[in-house]
Amino acid sequence: MLKVFTLSQKCRKLLIFIDIYGGKNCRSKISETVHNEKMKITTLDKYPHLLTDVVRLVEISFEYEENHSFMTDFAPLFDSHNLENHFITLDDNEKVIAHIGVCERYLLNHKIALLGGIAVSKENRGEGIFQNLMREVLSERSDRYALFMLWSDQEKLYKKFGFYLCGNQIELSAKNGTKNFIHTKLAQLSSKQMEELKIIYQKSFSNLYTTLLRTDEDWKNLQRIQSSDLFIKEKDGKIYEYFFMNKGQDLQGVIYEYGTLKDIKIFLEEIRNYGRVWIAKDILASDNLQYQFLLSPGDTKLFKAFVESFTNKTIVIEDINHMKQEVYFHFNEELLGLDTEDFLRGIFGPGVFEEIETNINPLFISGLESI
Repeated sequence: MLKVFTLSQKCRKLLIFIDIYGGKNCRSKISETVHNEKMKITTLDKYPHLLTDVVRLVEISFEYEENHSFMTDFAPLFDSHNLENHFITLDDNEKVIAHIGVCERYLLNHKIALLGGIAVSKENRGEGIFQNLMREVLSERSDRYALFMLWSDQEKLYKKFGFYLCGNQIELSAKNGTKNFIHTKLAQLSSKQMEELKIIYQKSFSNLYTTLLRTDEDWKNLQRIQSSDLFIKEKDGKIYEYFFMNKGQDLQGVIYEYGTLKDIKIFLEEIRNYGRVWIAKDILASDNLQYQFLLSPGDTKLFKAFVESFTNKTIVIEDINHMKQEVYFHFNEELLGLDTEDFLRGIFGPGVFEEIETNINPLFISGLESI
């Protein structure tokens, strides 16, 4: 079972009026920012011919093996209509020396930003380039999104920018047993099969968790991720179960999305015969609890609206003091204060507040869409 906390264990009641400040950030609207005479920050739509250089920089930074392709593994990020969301730093020879990609998605009808492909050339590390680029991205886009999310093992680095490890990710170990699913690729499904898969996604995975909204265009982008393996089961000519596993170098042997029209516990036990399974609630017993992502609040008003939606208005944010890293919020007609890190984990886990645990579906991002 997951460990939960009550708000009384974590919060301090605010008995006096608090002068809340720091909730608004200064926002830059400059299309190109020159930090010194030799470097400038811009976006890839202004330099589309540098796309190959960006991919090369990222693959070198991530030590990608030759049999893998970053553009394939994270195809939605590199959609041709998304170039304006690729932030790059150029030196005086217009060589790409740093990159941060943004993928815009919707969560509970609130726009959020997934950050990925974060890289700095080895020759320019330690020069403050990453710090300048990240600040530019967050400043430029802070009023667009309810929250920012990224995946990294560099917790201390990103904490400086207001990102905190959050989210329940429980790993079920692999087992040996019968394997009777059909192996295929998402792009190989017929239009009829695609519609069947979408229905299962809505009735199962999307109903089990709070997860990203998928439009028809999103599904088309996901079809381009050829490194992801799809396994399906059919009955009377219709798909009724599926799961995705493998993607790039990081998700080999991991099942990170699944759907079924039958009992979820029986289904999860069955697919464990193929590999490790990631879940976000204790459907099956496991002691392997992990953090899922790094999360940072975006625009205060937008983040407030998202939290209200996510908690069914159980938690209502008054404001966020970014300088002190504190969140002030209403619960049961009381104004409470909490460190931002503790607040985020109390909402998104691990250790969701006991008072709201039964009112929410945990936030979980499929590995198919993480960048």
